[in-house]
Amino acid sequence: MKDKTLLKLEREARNQGRGLWGLSETRQIAPWDWRRGSRAAALAFEQAPNGGGNKTRCSEMKSCSEARFYLNQCGASRIDGDGDGVPCETICR
Repeated sequence: MKDKTLLKLEREARNQGRGLWGLSETRQIAPWDWRRGSRAAALAFEQAPNGGGNKTRCSEMKSCSEARFYLNQCGASRIDGDGDGVPCETICR
């Protein structure tokens, strides 16, 4: 990347807690993870045995970002057992 402007703006936003960086750490999803989320879900669906790929248990999640994606984008409400909006409490502390 030749233009460092975006990196500087991101660093400032993080340091000042603006935008998504102002959310609690468990609710933050980095833009690059958010964008990858739908592709990751589609790929998981294609590669899963029996055409599955819809994860519904915290034990199936590899990261907090993935768990948030399945909760927010796929409607996997089961992984938010206490209904506080934070999925898989053991992963997303």
